[in-house]
Amino acid sequence: MAHYAESAITEIKNKLSIADVVSNYVTLTRRGDRLWGLCPFHTEKTPSFSVSPDRGFFKCFGCGKGGSMFDFVMEMEHVDFSESVRILAKRAGVELRQETEAEKARRSFEESLQELYAKLANTFNYILLNSAQAAKAREYLQWRKISSDSIRRFCLGYAPSDPKWLYGFLTKGHYSAEFLARSGLFSARNAQWPLFVDRLMFPIRTWQGRFVAFSGRDLSGNSRAKYINTPETELYKKGNMLFGMFEGLDAIKKTGSFVLCEGNFDVVSLQQSGVSNAVAPLGTAFTADQVTLLHRYCSKGSLLLDSDGAGQSAAQKALVLCQQNGVESSVISLNGVKDPSELLEKEGEQALSEACANPSNGFDYLVQLALKRYDIRQPKAKYLIFKEVKPFLDATDSEIERQGYVRKLADRIGVTEQQILEDYRREHSGDTVKRPESDAGEEKTITIDTDLSLMLMLAKQRDLFSKYKSSLSIGLLDNGYARSIYAVLEDARRLGYTSDEVLLQMIADPELRKLVTRAFASELYDSENVERDVGELIRKIKLKDLRRRRSDVLGVLKISQGGGTDQEGEKELLGRIQELDRQIEDLKKGSSEQ
Repeated sequence: MAHYAESAITEIKNKLSIADVVSNYVTLTRRGDRLWGLCPFHTEKTPSFSVSPDRGFFKCFGCGKGGSMFDFVMEMEHVDFSESVRILAKRAGVELRQETEAEKARRSFEESLQELYAKLANTFNYILLNSAQAAKAREYLQWRKISSDSIRRFCLGYAPSDPKWLYGFLTKGHYSAEFLARSGLFSARNAQWPLFVDRLMFPIRTWQGRFVAFSGRDLSGNSRAKYINTPETELYKKGNMLFGMFEGLDAIKKTGSFVLCEGNFDVVSLQQSGVSNAVAPLGTAFTADQVTLLHRYCSKGSLLLDSDGAGQSAAQKALVLCQQNGVESSVISLNGVKDPSELLEKEGEQALSEACANPSNGFDYLVQLALKRYDIRQPKAKYLIFKEVKPFLDATDSEIERQGYVRKLADRIGVTEQQILEDYRREHSGDTVKRPESDAGEEKTITIDTDLSLMLMLAKQRDLFSKYKSSLSIGLLDNGYARSIYAVLEDARRLGYTSDEVLLQMIADPELRKLVTRAFASELYDSENVERDVGELIRKIKLKDLRRRRSDVLGVLKISQGGGTDQEGEKELLGRIQELDRQIEDLKKGSSEQ
């Protein structure tokens, strides 16, 4: 739920138009009832970014981003909803209510925690560069051929081998025991035992450059974990950030692309070698949030992952994620070495830079990988190869682009395009929105069926929800996402909330929120016959429910007839079936379904 009263949000919307807000970032030209410009979220030469002043929404028909002025500021300024309200309130001259005491306490803690990480990053860096106890860390970096410039650029550091040092150092700096226990720097089982002892320290920064966490590489040789990372805190969500994003951001913007590798040393080695747009996940699989972050600044990405089984699996999932989010993907292969750091150590910066200059197309990589796994001479193998690359085809929005991939696949495995398309259509049904369900890369599918179509329509036309609510109970909806929207609409109606922005913030699932946002921006639910369409969908849902109930009663009747003793019960069941038949016929007469 939003932090601010809906009256404040309404006042902001009354004082600011979305056209005025967007015009601060994008040059807009009017065509018809819309304003058009080059999308600020992806590179394009022909404007596909539109603003509808009367609806108060923007939409890019190239990358798919859309929403209200608050969503636009969230994307452009990379802030959350509350901060976007604060920015626009200041611009509109709207006074917001004071923070609650709990909000003030949380903000104060986060600011103090960020200040602590910044101080500690610089302290670790100073120890690495100047302390005698860090001599072995400096020797290790020299062996890895990490330059002094890279050490300064990434603010690499050293955490002393004395486990008592960190707690004593910070308490002398007047940090309380309670604060340090929440800092993510100490063990959960021993509040004075640091997580980082005798380790080479890689500070983790946000894309804006704020220090929020650490990754530490063991130098003692005694630890079971070669690398450990700061646990998630109020500042640090590992699935939302990328190591090297701050250092590589200018290059990512300039080149319009990124290089995704596996580890911290890989990023340092690549950026040192001139591949300045290199980034890496933070101990997890590549996530949709990380793709979204990168896609704000570029439209292409190359994967430079280990060539073992785990690396190949990670590459497959990352390629699909990129394709789902409109990022053109490719794969870089390093022959004879396991990672970029090893190539840098063995052959130097030029060899590493040259190896990254010729990536292969992402789809070609997937096909080649599948061809290595299956014997193409076997008929079943051709189908299995198709199954391997199908997730990539599913993730492709453009039918023209998908057709091109199908043509490539048909040539490689020796079948016709029509054969592939027939199998694809047989397995692929329904209008769906897919997203990664977890860091492990599992997918969750939102199917836009009759239930969800109706609720998206009612979310856009909320006056109709109030009108039809009495004839549409939540129990009639089979789709869980449709039920979620119903519950949010009911809560909003009960609480008196009317603005789209507040409603969106009430939806917990981020992908469902995006789906509703697209419904708000779409003209699909604005037809002059929208009330008729709502009535028709409700009739279909009721018909589905009546037929299911009839099937259930019929099943009970068959069981009863098998016993042959309860004639009164059978008569009652037959009567219920006849009544359900009558209701079904009545509904069918009022709809287009025959």
